[in-house]
Amino acid sequence: MEIRLFDGNIKTTDAERNYVVSKIGAAASRLKDAECVLDVRLTDINGPKGGVDKQCSVVLTPPGLRTLRIEEQAADYYAAIDAAAATLKQSLTKALERTKTNGPR
Repeated sequence: MEIRLFDGNIKTTDAERNYVVSKIGAAASRLKDAECVLDVRLTDINGPKGGVDKQCSVVLTPPGLRTLRIEEQAADYYAAIDAAAATLKQSLTKALERTKTNGPR
């Protein structure tokens, strides 16, 4: 599994980059041996205006499953990353359980 981070015009620090890799990677750990790409995008929706506008978007296409798209917003990037990781883990677990029950699509 490969994790790609897109931060656009936001300059992420090495600590933020490592945080994304560790949190999102842990959330998708069930696919660590699978050939898939996890795209993570950090954006500041309102720019310098402030507010709850930091967004973390995750797109994952696991082999044999439908594409998972997750977007979470928070007051800072770390909270948005945490929320996106929690939602990713829950969605991935649900998708894999559905596959076990119904077989691959």
